[in-house]
Amino acid sequence: MNSFLLEPVNLAIMVLYFVSMLGIGVFFSRRTKTTMGYFIGNRNIPTWVLGLSMISAMISSVTFLAMPAAAYVLDWRQFTPNLSILVVAALAVWLIIPFFRSKATKTTAYEYLNARFGRSARLYGAIMSLVGQGFRLGAVIYLMSIPLHMMTGVPIAWVIIVAGAFCTVYTILGGIEAVIWTDAVQGIILYLGGFAVLVVMLLDIPGGLPEVFRVAGEYDKFSLGAIEWDVSERTFWSMMIIGTFGWITMYTSDQVQIQRFLAAKDLREARRAGWLSALLCLPTWAFFFFIGTTMFVFYKLVPDPAVAGLSADEVLPHFILTRMPTGLNSFVIAGILSAAMGSLSAGLNAFATVATSDIIRPYLLKNRSDAFYKRTARLMTALAALIMFVLGFVFAFSTKESFMDYSQRVLGMIGGVVPGFFLLGFFAPRVNRRILWKAFWCALVLNVYLVLVQMEVVPPLFGVKIHPYMVTAVVVSFMVCFAVALSLIQRSRRENVEGLTIFSNPKTNGPGKEFEDTA
Repeated sequence: MNSFLLEPVNLAIMVLYFVSMLGIGVFFSRRTKTTMGYFIGNRNIPTWVLGLSMISAMISSVTFLAMPAAAYVLDWRQFTPNLSILVVAALAVWLIIPFFRSKATKTTAYEYLNARFGRSARLYGAIMSLVGQGFRLGAVIYLMSIPLHMMTGVPIAWVIIVAGAFCTVYTILGGIEAVIWTDAVQGIILYLGGFAVLVVMLLDIPGGLPEVFRVAGEYDKFSLGAIEWDVSERTFWSMMIIGTFGWITMYTSDQVQIQRFLAAKDLREARRAGWLSALLCLPTWAFFFFIGTTMFVFYKLVPDPAVAGLSADEVLPHFILTRMPTGLNSFVIAGILSAAMGSLSAGLNAFATVATSDIIRPYLLKNRSDAFYKRTARLMTALAALIMFVLGFVFAFSTKESFMDYSQRVLGMIGGVVPGFFLLGFFAPRVNRRILWKAFWCALVLNVYLVLVQMEVVPPLFGVKIHPYMVTAVVVSFMVCFAVALSLIQRSRRENVEGLTIFSNPKTNGPGKEFEDTA
């Protein structure tokens, strides 16, 4: 262990941070009386808190460190996908959120799939959500442990155990209210930590802010990527397409975000929270990219021989350790912890909500008391935490590059088509269940083929190889177009989709009677 935790100020700040998060969980545990309270907070959470929580759930410690690293080593092209969020958010706020506030949905996104396409679609979406959340929890806690180990000297295993345990306890105790309020607090700590880093950098750069823009301009560090069409490279347009489909996926099928829309008091407040998070996201990400650009200029003008031997992801932790004053550096580390724990707590609660509401309650253990399902939800949170710990340790003590890359490819092969379910449900009233599953199997075959092309197991069709980031966009586009085409040329039975597409207005007065569970 290095001297970081031996400093009384640093140790006090870290202890205060963990105790505060735990205290929020204990406080809300007294207010969480029902499963609806545990899952969506009885719909009484303020809009500004929901908006901050949405941002915190999107940002992890990977973002806190990876965005500055990307700007430091290259330019701003990784920022480009985020530019499409305002367009997608506008469509989501006015067209999609009402469906998740309608009588078809009470606690999860996949209840809508049940109403629109039946039980099989709901189960597939729910299971893919659980698998994806499990892998994401393991990856986030492992990737969080690396810089914290480097900065504090605490072994990776102990970072995973301590941070994961505190996060799990306050999530189990307080449910979604504890998660959302801690997310909001952690979001504020995240911003303040980033601001502290930037101020110290600017004060130490000869010439200050004007010099940052001058040097960064000389090295083209603000570039958003080449303005050309090339699906095999990270150009401006390919990154915009990737970003657009990424945001569509988040706003249509990400339980973490949709759960927050459901937690709002009414549709108006849900829309306000959606706009608040979208409008704050762009400046947030621009801010962290600017930290990376400033860091590049700093080490150009204030050389440090040690930096030459570091990877891009290690440069910011090195700066925090070597240039930040005692006390302030621990506050920044609390910001990194906040970024990760916001994502982890959101994922843990989303896992428990989907497992309980979409699988256990309707199919495995029916007609039990509300208290029983609340206990079940807490057990599912603990199960999610166990998966998080197991995968975190697997990632930590295996060949990371191959194992994590392999896991992401598997997830891409089996889960990349889920956004297509929602898009077809919302926008294609002629697509029924039979057509959906025909399109699903064809899209799944294409998905597997494209992943195998990326692995160089099979050759690309017509010699055109797309960038790995483009796979989901291609597969979802194919699935939607294929299903719509089938619905136009086949004479299939029309289903009752009243209130389930954008062409029929859903009733949006909050939770009502659930749609009947159908096969």
